[in-house]
Amino acid sequence: MASLSINAVKQIVASFINGPHFDKVLNKLQLVSAIPGKMVCEMKVEEEHINVHGTLHGGVTATLVDFVSTTALINTERGAPGVTVDMNIMYLSPAKIGDEILITAQILKQGRTLAFATVDITNKATGKLIAQGRQTKHLGN
Repeated sequence: MASLSINAVKQIVASFINGPHFDKVLNKLQLVSAIPGKMVCEMKVEEEHINVHGTLHGGVTATLVDFVSTTALINTERGAPGVTVDMNIMYLSPAKIGDEILITAQILKQGRTLAFATVDITNKATGKLIAQGRQTKHLGN
């Protein structure tokens, strides 16, 4: 499978976040750019994304890492989303209601059965790193 057009990637994103499942928590996510193996999205942190302390919820952060890296993986020659076997997230600084965040996923390596990705979540205005995630995906046989 060849890499996808930006419109095809937008359709994939929309099909997940506009559906009835958990990914709909990301319904404010906007695709900025997509090239094979790399994807950039942005989102404004709103009340539905925060914890009791008024900052971006760790579960939303983990969902962003998983979703954006998986979509970047789909947009590669192989075109397979894989299944997460390991995910690690470092929470480095808070994001508050109203903050615009950038989510940048990069596929580091894609082998026969495993793929490795990194995701940076940054404050769009300041460039400050909010969280960094790493994910390993099993691609099947």
